[in-house]
Amino acid sequence: MTGVRAVAREGGVVLVVSLLVLLMLGIIASTVARTGLLELHMAGNEEARIAAMQQALAAVDAILARAGDLPLAGGVGYRLCLPGSPGLACDEHSLVLEPGAVSAAGSVDVAVTRIAPLAGRIPVMAESQASSTVYYRVATFEVQAVYDGAARNPGRAAIAQGLLVQVSSSPRSGGGAP
Repeated sequence: MTGVRAVAREGGVVLVVSLLVLLMLGIIASTVARTGLLELHMAGNEEARIAAMQQALAAVDAILARAGDLPLAGGVGYRLCLPGSPGLACDEHSLVLEPGAVSAAGSVDVAVTRIAPLAGRIPVMAESQASSTVYYRVATFEVQAVYDGAARNPGRAAIAQGLLVQVSSSPRSGGGAP
């Protein structure tokens, strides 16, 4: 009879040990699931950040493509903005982006600021163009773009890009630049 009682006690120990092992496996599984969910959120945030940066870069590229159209009026600190740009202290709201330059999913604010007076010489030139530097001056601008994709995803990015606009001052072109 004593052998039967010993076997019954051992059966209870096996049950307790197996329940502890199952508890440990459950804790490990929930930790792995929570870590996977956290990594999924981090990847989504990174994707939104990259998409927002690409949209801000697209807005800057659209301005750079039409750099020759920037007005040279105004002195240092003169700021051009997109029509209806809220919160920006702008002198003029005449900046235009081509349709399709930026996705309609978010909002974009672009400002172009004159950061230096006309310089007498272009600071950096290729050797093939060096002989004509006396016929050109340069206007220096800073292009700032802020993209906020809050309507679609939490991505937000801001970028600033320097811009030199070559201005003719050739005697053949009328003598000077503003």
